[in-house]
Amino acid sequence: MRIIITFLAFFVFVSFCNAQQFDIGEINDAKYRIYIPENWNKGLVIYCHGYQEIGEEIDPLIAKLDDFVKIFSDKGFAFAESSYRKQGLIIKEGIEDTEALRQYFENTYGKTELNVIVGHSMGGMITLATIEKFHHLYEGALPLCGWLSPASSLIKRGLDMLAIYDYLFEDNNSGIINQLQYIDEEDIDKNLKKNLALAESFSKKFKIKRSDLAEMLSFQQIVLHESMRWLNGLPSGNEQTIYDGFGELNDEINKNILRYKPNFSAQEYYINNYTPTGVIYDPVLAIHNLYDALLPIYNYEYYNELTKIRSTNELYKQVYVSTEGHCEFSIKEISDYFNELINWVRTKKKKI
Repeated sequence: MRIIITFLAFFVFVSFCNAQQFDIGEINDAKYRIYIPENWNKGLVIYCHGYQEIGEEIDPLIAKLDDFVKIFSDKGFAFAESSYRKQGLIIKEGIEDTEALRQYFENTYGKTELNVIVGHSMGGMITLATIEKFHHLYEGALPLCGWLSPASSLIKRGLDMLAIYDYLFEDNNSGIINQLQYIDEEDIDKNLKKNLALAESFSKKFKIKRSDLAEMLSFQQIVLHESMRWLNGLPSGNEQTIYDGFGELNDEINKNILRYKPNFSAQEYYINNYTPTGVIYDPVLAIHNLYDALLPIYNYEYYNELTKIRSTNELYKQVYVSTEGHCEFSIKEISDYFNELINWVRTKKKKI
């Protein structure tokens, strides 16, 4: 084992048989791991991981060849992953740290011949943003269970869920929005059970099963409160929102629900750093579960329509896996879709 310290990064480099290689280190406060297989084909898969709560204990990036990495390394591709310098819903930092890692790989191991970017959940958002922004550096993208609509719409969805819940099931006092209180999943579920008809309407409104509603509301609090703290303000608002889906209660809700004004700079962060354009130059194969309570499938239709408007739909394909849950894909399913993407890249022929 040898340790090399440079101006931009320090890393621990482990070599087996002078061929199979692990490289573990840090670039600009973002930890990373790289694996290069013995049969390296000069291709590179850059992986973008999903959302992590601020303060959550992170599994260390270690020199371990797990089943997910083997999807790519068994096909001859090198694998590189950044931990990002921050936690939370951090699109900008995720894009920047991912690009810094790609540059480091090229500067250290030489120019690659085929680059593919892959990511789960928030990492799927970073994947799509990266292939749009750095299309000249990649040949294909595989966003897995990501939110492919603007990030601002994801934040807005969370705000609307919490504002409606506060009005229908709490005291409509803004505490749940303005970080004055956190209502845990168990208490949310108890409140929902007090009026099952309203809870069912709520579920239909946001396309979430009743059994998943309390967990999703609990999680939305975490995301919104975290974003407000590090962005120093509310990143979304509902001043002009007209709520529906609650029958005869619609008028009452729109008259009495609390209205929130966004902080401009906080809102701007998500608008500027993740508003998809639909302008792509490389094949993008997007995978999603048919039912996903956290990131519902309708956001894929948004991007599909956007590519039609931009006349780039021949470079976009979306596939739905029939299992339920968030990012519930088997290793074989991911491997098969990766194979499909690589074949598409190499043949220039989209499999319908």
